[in-house]
Amino acid sequence: MTPIRYAACAVALGFLAPAWAINKCTGADGKVSFQDAPCTGQGEKIDVRPAIEGVNPAQPSPSAVQEGVFGESWQRKNFLQTQGVPQARAAVARSQQECEEQQRLLAQQRPLPRHLASGSQFAQGLQVEAQKVKAACDARTEDLRGQLQALEKELSGLQ
Repeated sequence: MTPIRYAACAVALGFLAPAWAINKCTGADGKVSFQDAPCTGQGEKIDVRPAIEGVNPAQPSPSAVQEGVFGESWQRKNFLQTQGVPQARAAVARSQQECEEQQRLLAQQRPLPRHLASGSQFAQGLQVEAQKVKAACDARTEDLRGQLQALEKELSGLQ
């Protein structure tokens, strides 16, 4: 082999070595020295690793990892804007329309003569029924409004 090949092999083996041992020795006078050979007195062995980038890349902590462009918060925000809030608004409007329709149907059943005893009792029953229906409708509408407000609040927090 030529000397160039020997030099190339030596350099290649030097790069392949994962670590080199260096000894930190303390002399009798307290001076510290570093050497390849083991210490005769007090000392410790230090492992030196090459400073090659990419050998052991630092892993980011889970809290430092940011979500991508289409991450969970973007998906939730998109859902709320396109489906969640509009559907909740439609549910409130639909509930109000249903309540008005029920009230209108109950009002149409009243035109019985008031001078009849059965008509009077019937009218009172309809009035009680109308109050129950109105209370149930109001409760349902308020619940839907509360859900809508919660979705709108979540959406404003994401923006």
